Amino acid sequence: MSITLHRHDGVCRIAVLGRQESAAASAELRAALGEARAAPEAGGIELSFYDADTLPRDVIDVLSELLEREAGLKIVAYHALLAHSLMRLGLPVRQVSHRSQHHATAPCSAVVLAGSAQSLDKILHIVGKLPLADAAVFVVQHVDEHQVNLLDQLLKTRTDYCVLMPQHLMPVQPGTLYIAPPGHHMKVAHGMVYLTRDRKVQFTRPSIDVLFESLAAEYGGGALAVLLCGFGRDGVAGCAALRRAGALVIVEDGADCEGARAMPDAARDAGHFDYVLNLSAITSVAAAALAGDAAAPEGELLDLFLEAVTSQCGYDFRNYQRDSLQRRIRSLMLHCGFHSFAHYQRAVLSDAALFERLTAELPVGVTSFFRHPPQLRQIRDEILPYLASFPMIKLWSAGCSTGEEAYSLAIMLDELGLLERSHLFATEVSPYLLELAKAGLFPAATLDTNRANYRASGGKLDFDSYLPAGGRYLRAPERLRLRLLFHRHSLTGEGIFNEFQLILCRNVLIYFDAELQRQVLQRFARSLHVDGFLVLGPQDGLNQAALAQGFVPWRAGSYIYRRGGACHE
Repeated sequence: MSITLHRHDGVCRIAVLGRQESAAASAELRAALGEARAAPEAGGIELSFYDADTLPRDVIDVLSELLEREAGLKIVAYHALLAHSLMRLGLPVRQVSHRSQHHATAPCSAVVLAGSAQSLDKILHIVGKLPLADAAVFVVQHVDEHQVNLLDQLLKTRTDYCVLMPQHLMPVQPGTLYIAPPGHHMKVAHGMVYLTRDRKVQFTRPSIDVLFESLAAEYGGGALAVLLCGFGRDGVAGCAALRRAGALVIVEDGADCEGARAMPDAARDAGHFDYVLNLSAITSVAAAALAGDAAAPEGELLDLFLEAVTSQCGYDFRNYQRDSLQRRIRSLMLHCGFHSFAHYQRAVLSDAALFERLTAELPVGVTSFFRHPPQLRQIRDEILPYLASFPMIKLWSAGCSTGEEAYSLAIMLDELGLLERSHLFATEVSPYLLELAKAGLFPAATLDTNRANYRASGGKLDFDSYLPAGGRYLRAPERLRLRLLFHRHSLTGEGIFNEFQLILCRNVLIYFDAELQRQVLQRFARSLHVDGFLVLGPQDGLNQAALAQGFVPWRAGSYIYRRGGACHE
């Protein structure tokens, strides 16, 4: 973290750079605020956070304390997630908008795929996913001119484009894919394909540079170029020419290329690219570009994007319900200032802040303390007393969102005298939501609902004794917070990590498709102690799916299950 302070027009401006992850962050910020307030000419204070998505609990407490004393304090957030997290707790904040303003761009009139060693399978994969559009596709690959090139035969079975190994002076037609013939440079000019036997360029013929440079002149900003794996530097000068002409240039991530990464790495090192992406992301971006700015995030375009998100960034939303995904992606696009899915996905796959926002907001995180009170009353009155016979109780709140369910469990365990011998794990796929849960700070506006839920769930004390009213937000006590073990874990792509006597996964699986629900329930079955309990949400509609995986209801209609045994009436 770095803090700088300067004064202008009677206002002390404090700029905070970095992610605020240090334990000393609050002390450093306190010192800067103290210096600002102690100045003889001290007026208002403007505190700007440039990089953080979340703030540590101590830092939020510092801001809250100061707001109570300093009416002139203004908080500015440059990341949307930070603004959201502070407003959630009732702290006034001004968000500096980074809404992307995309002006109308030329439609994609030409896509060119180029590679050398280890690029064949990648070319076949990309071409097989390209939608048929009013555009031409060009392919150039380094091949020995004395060998028979069967690329046209391979591609014909994978695409609806007309695939040609062109002749000299053949006119370029939309909906057609042109392959550079062995031993010839291929150029495009004035709507025609030119084939020449000119000298080799970068020791190759056909040359990537030759084709790229001609397409830069012919199509300008209407071209999209992809440089795949290979050796040497062919394509570097061509990428530079395309970028100067306004074309979109994508370079394959060298990590995708095993030993044949010299060519894309050379273009990357020279700076002649717009994006460095892996194969799945390249395929998705190219398909969306050909589909055009009016194409919606649905069908195969959505499938390709979710595949790209999984492979490029490790978050698997592929088996979420499609209607929900489409609505939320459209909403995120508009909030971020994108009116084109093609532009939005390029930004998400290359901008860490936008990607973090996608992973935080794509899952539906509706939660509250003691949600579904009748079910929690059963857990309090029947399940936890049964589990009290274990010397150590291990519990898992799966898909914990901002942590309300996990803290509710901790409160029940505390009231039953079981907290000290319990290990309570809480997991979430989104690092942003996980940080909010770890902080243990919650909106004060939910207090009345929390009190009512607590009483309805059988609470014996006073909810305010755990999260007292007063101030801008509710604050979980340290003794509860430190008993919770928060970890990032994906239900969709990661396996079991412990054996539990109690697993709660409520209001999460409802957003998965049937196959993913089945897979997750199988993981829960493998994670559950033979005498343990699985708790699903009353609104999840998963009773039949749970029965199919061998779970047996604890009581009819309870949505609490065991791995086997008789149904308790």
